[in-house]
Amino acid sequence: MTSSDTDLDLGTNQKLHIIEWEHLDLYKFYPLAMCSSWTVRCLLYPMSVVKSRLQLQKQNNVYKGMRHAFVHIIQHEGPGALYRGFWMTLPQLSASFIYSSVYERLRDVLQYNMGLTSVSAVSALAGGAASTCTQLIFVPTDIIAQHMMVHNNPKSFIGGAKNAAVIDQLRSDGLERKRTLGLRVISAVYKVDGFKGFYRGFFSSIMLYIPSSMVFWSTYYHVLDAFKYIRTRFSIKAAGDDRPDEYANLFVDQALSGSVGGIMAAVCTNPLEVLRIRIQVHRTSYYETLRRLVKFEGLRVFTKGLAPRMINNGIYSCLIMLGYETVKKTCVLPEYQNSVVW
Repeated sequence: MTSSDTDLDLGTNQKLHIIEWEHLDLYKFYPLAMCSSWTVRCLLYPMSVVKSRLQLQKQNNVYKGMRHAFVHIIQHEGPGALYRGFWMTLPQLSASFIYSSVYERLRDVLQYNMGLTSVSAVSALAGGAASTCTQLIFVPTDIIAQHMMVHNNPKSFIGGAKNAAVIDQLRSDGLERKRTLGLRVISAVYKVDGFKGFYRGFFSSIMLYIPSSMVFWSTYYHVLDAFKYIRTRFSIKAAGDDRPDEYANLFVDQALSGSVGGIMAAVCTNPLEVLRIRIQVHRTSYYETLRRLVKFEGLRVFTKGLAPRMINNGIYSCLIMLGYETVKKTCVLPEYQNSVVW
């Protein structure tokens, strides 16, 4: 284990700056990580609803922007509409376990078996691979939730009548009082497209989340190193000597780095996000979706739904890093507890 990765040497009582998989008590880590992830999802889900509707609408035919979307939804549909589809996304909590397991274990393989020494490169590669695995859960739950978000106004968000087969099936099923909306959407998707309908746009999701994860982790560690360098330089000058103080404020720097990484990932991958959600909800081919985006949206594809996505990603990544790092530091094995840096 190299000092650049963990800065841990029990013989010299150095500190554990980066907590690896082997440092954790997994029986404590998994349930606490689930609670942390669920809390953040509850807080930020309304931003996902607004982002999805902004990206699905043709040009600006329904909402003028993020603020208008929030006000319009609350006034015309009630606050509950901002959480429409939320319960269908709860299986994604299990995906967070898959992600963290693949991510942490692949980091170990890349560092110790393959000899990669760059923390940012290792994290980017591990994050990209982990994202691919989680799409098996994310894609079907996203498709169900997205249809629930727009089912009451399909003309504005789904496009032409030929693209609304799932919504048409939903409206004619006669099950409004017998089943929940989520179960009705599941049934409608299956009747229209079969099992493959739950994985429509799977490749577009991979095209989105692999680069998104790679951009996030690469940015995160570069920004974290920059914060560390700046703090160390200032602490040396303040102390008036050449010895760097022990690295403090790591917790704050991790949160800020996570926020910057999330925002950067949102900016870099927004066109791919628009492509993904339109393929899944409009039920059009890749070629047809691209043709429509070029014809009707043009350069707007780079900014469509970007503001709520940046806010969502920035806050989400900040809180997730706070929660994730807090959980990791809380769940270290007893022999490492005195070496954790807060």
